[in-house]
Amino acid sequence: MKSFIPPLSIYFIWHPADDPVVKPYYEYCFSLLSRDVNKPFSRSMNLPFFYRTSTKQTIPSTINLKSKKTMIFVFVGTEMVADYSWSKYLQTIDRNENNVIIPVALDKTAFSLNELFGGINFIRSYEFDPRHIKEQLFISISHEIYRFTLNESSRKLGKENALKLFLSHAKDGNNGVTLAKSLKSFIDNSSMRNFFDATDISPGYKFDEEIIGHIQESTLIAIHTDSYSSRYWCQREILCAKENNRPMLAVDLLEQFEDRRFPFASNIPGIHINLGNESPSDTDLLRILSATLLETIRFFYSYKLLEEYKNAGWIESDAVIFSRPPEVSDIEKLLIKSGDYLEYAKTKLIYPEPPLYIEELSFLNKIGIQLSTPITIELGSLANKQIGISISDPSHEDFVDHGITNKHLVQLSQDIARHLLSRGVVLNYGGDLREDGFTDFLFNEALALQARTQQKDIHINNFIAWPIYTNDGSEMKIWKAKYRTIAKMAEVPPPTDVKDLIPKDDVFLPPTNSQNLYVWSRSLSEMRKIMINQCNVRICAGGRHSGYKGRMPGVLEEIMIAIEHNIPLYLIGGFGGVTASVCEVILGKDVPKELTETWQIENNPGYKDLLNFISQRDRTQTVNYDNIINILRRVKFNNGLNDQENEKLFTTQFIDEAIYLVFKGFKKMYSGLTQ
Repeated sequence: MKSFIPPLSIYFIWHPADDPVVKPYYEYCFSLLSRDVNKPFSRSMNLPFFYRTSTKQTIPSTINLKSKKTMIFVFVGTEMVADYSWSKYLQTIDRNENNVIIPVALDKTAFSLNELFGGINFIRSYEFDPRHIKEQLFISISHEIYRFTLNESSRKLGKENALKLFLSHAKDGNNGVTLAKSLKSFIDNSSMRNFFDATDISPGYKFDEEIIGHIQESTLIAIHTDSYSSRYWCQREILCAKENNRPMLAVDLLEQFEDRRFPFASNIPGIHINLGNESPSDTDLLRILSATLLETIRFFYSYKLLEEYKNAGWIESDAVIFSRPPEVSDIEKLLIKSGDYLEYAKTKLIYPEPPLYIEELSFLNKIGIQLSTPITIELGSLANKQIGISISDPSHEDFVDHGITNKHLVQLSQDIARHLLSRGVVLNYGGDLREDGFTDFLFNEALALQARTQQKDIHINNFIAWPIYTNDGSEMKIWKAKYRTIAKMAEVPPPTDVKDLIPKDDVFLPPTNSQNLYVWSRSLSEMRKIMINQCNVRICAGGRHSGYKGRMPGVLEEIMIAIEHNIPLYLIGGFGGVTASVCEVILGKDVPKELTETWQIENNPGYKDLLNFISQRDRTQTVNYDNIINILRRVKFNNGLNDQENEKLFTTQFIDEAIYLVFKGFKKMYSGLTQ
C-alpha cells in the first residue's frame, strides 16, 4: 500500500513588514480555498493552505514539499527587495516541474528580483482596482492554481489556457440575456480575458456537436430566470454538463416565480444577483467569476484528492468517485444494460467530505448503493466510548513557525468532533465555555445530532475546574441552560488538600499570588485526572507553552496523566504548540527549549514563585522536566497504530490524513465494531 500524497498544497510567502497588507489577502483566499470555519457544515475542498513569514528579524522556516504539486505565491515589495536575507531565502526554495513559484508584485520595486523567478510573469496586485483588489487577486491566484495543476490544457498558451465558460440561459429571459451579455463583454473587454473564455450561444443554434463540444470542456454557468427550467434547450445543456462531469454554478436571477427547479441542477452551488431593471455591476460580475473559478477548482481538486485516497488504499479500488455530493439523478451513472434488465455496474460510491446527513442519502441506501466519504468508509459505531479532546491554540509565534493560523486548528477540531459525534461517542472536553469557533460548533453539532436521532442522550461531558465555574455571569448561565440537553457540565470541586487555603467555596478566587496559583494548579490537576480517567482515548493537538494557570502547560499535563493511567493517546503534532514539542521529544530530537524549567520560568511571570511554593507545601506536586522528558522518550502508545503511522501523525498538517490515522487506530483497537 502506498503512502498518501496530497495532490496539491498552496503557500503564501511575505516579509513580516508587509503583514498588514498581505495577511488579509491570505485570510480571504484561505476562507474560500480551504473552509470558512464560520460555515463548518458547508461543502468545501479543504485545500492545504499554508504560509511562510516571520515574527522577528529572521527568515521563515523552509518549505518541506510533501505534495505531488506545490504552488508558492511570493508577495514581493520594497521590504523584501531591500532585505538581502530574504533574497537568499527565496533562492533556497526547491524548483522543479512539480513546484511552481509565482511572484506577486506589491509595488514596482518587486521587479528588481525578477532574476530570482526565472522570467515568470508577476501578478501585479498594485495595478488592481482598490475597490475590488481582493476579488481580482483571488481570481489571479486561483487561475494560476487551475492553470498549473488542474487544467488538462495547461501547456497551451493565451486564451486556450483560460478557463472556458458556457453561459446557459433562456434566450427570452430579459435578465438572463442581459447578464450573459454583460459577463461576456466584461470578460472580453477587461483583464478578465486573461482568465476566462466565455461562450454564449446565440438564439437559433441547435443542440448539436458544436454545443456539446463547448460544454464538454467548460464550466457551465446556469443563469436561472423565471423561465429557465421550463426551456428544453436549457435542460439539455444542464444534462450534457452532468453527463460529461463538468463543474456548474447556478446564478439566481428570479424576479417573481419559477414553477419548478430542474432536478438535475441540484447539489450545485448557487449565487444570487439582484438586478432589478439595471445592468449588473462590476462587483456582481466579479462575484460570479470568483464563485465560478472556485467551484471549478473544487470540482477537479476533489476528484484528484479522491484518486490519491484510492492510491493510498483508503478507498476500495472498485469504488466510483464523485466530485459532488451524490443525488438520485446520479443513479444512471452506476447502471449498465444486461439483456432486458438494468444492473448496477458498481454499487460503492465515494464523494468528498463533509458527510451528508443520513436522511439525505436514505433513498440511495435503500436501493443498495453504498455511499460514504473517505473518512466514513468502513467505520461503524463507537457508541458509549468516551473520547477526550485536548485541543487549544498555541502562541502566535508558534502559529507563524508552522505556517498556520488558529483557523487550521478550528478546522481540525470541527472535523474530529463531527466524525466522533456521528458515531455515538461521548466527548470529554475540559476548559471554559467561551463562544469560539470550536466550542460553538461542538455544541451545535451535538444539538443537530440529538434532533436527528430523536434521543435525549448526553453527547458531551464538559469538565470545569473550581474556581472557574464560580465566576459565571448571566450570559454564561443562559448559554449553559441552552445546551443542558446535550452537555453535562461537570463542575469539579477543589481537592481536599487545599481546602485550608480557600476562604469560601462559592466565591471566585483570583490567581493573583503564589498561594492562589497553587490552589488553581491543584484544582486544574484534579479536574484533569477525573476527566482523563473517564476516557477510553485521548486526542491532543496544539496547546500553549505559556500563559497557563497550572503547574505545567495544560495539554502537557493531560498527556502525562494519560500516559500514567495507560490511556491510549493520539498526538497530532503538525499544528504546533505543546503537542508538537512532545512529538519532537518522542521522535528523539533535541529537547525543545519550551519543555525546560529554565524557559518556563523565563516566559511565565510568577512561575518560579509557584514552583517554590509547591516545593514547600507538597513535594509530591513538584514539576521535574527532566523526568517528563525521560517518560516521553520511553512512552508506548498502544493506540492501534504502528511506529511509522504514529510518526506520520506526529508531523502531518493534512487534516484528512490526521483524522484517517486516528480512526485507523480506533478500528484496530475496537475490532468488534459493527460495520
